[in-house]
Amino acid sequence: MAVNDVEQIKDVDNRKELEKQLIKDNNIWGYSNKGLEAKKAAMAMLSTKTGMYAKIPLICKSRQCPYSDTCKLLAYDLAPEGEYCPLETAMIEKSACSYAQDIDIDSTSFTDRTLLNEIIGYDIMLERCRALMAKEGTPVIEITTGITELGDEIKQPTVSKAWEAYERISKKRNEAYQLMMLTRKDNKNNNQENQQSMSEILSTLTVNS
Repeated sequence: MAVNDVEQIKDVDNRKELEKQLIKDNNIWGYSNKGLEAKKAAMAMLSTKTGMYAKIPLICKSRQCPYSDTCKLLAYDLAPEGEYCPLETAMIEKSACSYAQDIDIDSTSFTDRTLLNEIIGYDIMLERCRALMAKEGTPVIEITTGITELGDEIKQPTVSKAWEAYERISKKRNEAYQLMMLTRKDNKNNNQENQQSMSEILSTLTVNS
């Protein structure tokens, strides 16, 4: 047997052994023991009602938060620095429940949960924009575009970046809304078609009898 053939057989055997081990341990990513435990914890987090939204809320930075000027918790010394923002987590939980009731979210549908995660993310970002706009007080602000020979600043009115972001995010959220509604419309049409087909079958059976 040629050397190349022997090496090929050895490579195939090694590959089969690796596949066997991965399947046996349910470890297709090749995790260490710690990695496997971390993955189990992550799966448990995602299986909870709010697990998919874990990356949405900010980490509280107390007075250093860019939205601290409109944070009511700071005034009562209730801002838990280093933890998830309570205002945002509360909004996430409330929004998830409200959307689930309003548009009949199917918690077993990955598509529904993904779209809802996207919509709630946009809701949170819009609230952040509102906080910045409240701080600015006007959608039009003046920015420095240069300095005169005398050292005076040259200012020019422009639309606030927070306002521009608000408009873009609103558009994105509306698109996500429409996509969510389209999935419901498609499901409704499919159900109606199935009901119609069943009616036609029953009608045919009645006529034939």
